[in-house]
Amino acid sequence: MESHRQALRGVAKEISKSISHGDTIGLGSGSTVAALLEELAPLLVARKADVVGVPTSTQIEMVAAKNGFKLTQFQGSVDFVIDGADQVDEELNLIKGGGGALLREKVLMGSSGGTAIVASENKFARRLCDNGVKVPVEVFPFARKSAKVGLSKLGGVPEERLLPKGYPFFTENGNIILDTAFEPIEKPRELEMSAKAVPGVAEVGIFTSKPVTVYKLFSDGTFDALQR
Repeated sequence: MESHRQALRGVAKEISKSISHGDTIGLGSGSTVAALLEELAPLLVARKADVVGVPTSTQIEMVAAKNGFKLTQFQGSVDFVIDGADQVDEELNLIKGGGGALLREKVLMGSSGGTAIVASENKFARRLCDNGVKVPVEVFPFARKSAKVGLSKLGGVPEERLLPKGYPFFTENGNIILDTAFEPIEKPRELEMSAKAVPGVAEVGIFTSKPVTVYKLFSDGTFDALQR
């Protein structure tokens, strides 16, 4: 655990160099981003870099506020995005959405001047969906059944995400998540577009947009910065 934190500390120092005074930073969701913000906050204070964060979930909003980040609503673009990933393939395509914030995360990444993804080494694979990792798909509740049919026609096996007591999981946009199993994906961009074209699908947890820098955290406390 301490080695993981050590690697995060090193990544925070690198990312802080890409952030300037006055920047608006998109904040992805999840435990990795939360821990990274704890390391990043004092570095920005030391540099007197006054930045504003745009959170993608209530969870990360609370973490960011606790660490002294000023927060604002999304105004159409951000200067930089910090986020995590559920899986990263050898071309640096991503699966995201384990926390249910994939739509907001993709909007921020699409409007950003740069993106930093941070992920532990066990999240890396040759292809997306290797080792049984599923693709989260955000769907309007009205299309719950028809979207399942549409995703099945693409070779997927969709399963509605439920809370521990069996109630449906709803995103902060009021939508449901279909965690969809696919065979290891050879053409992520094509599947991303095909799945998003299914009527009722709001967003797909395959992220293929570039450029992006992916920080790979190793168990010995070191990290590597990958770009493509």
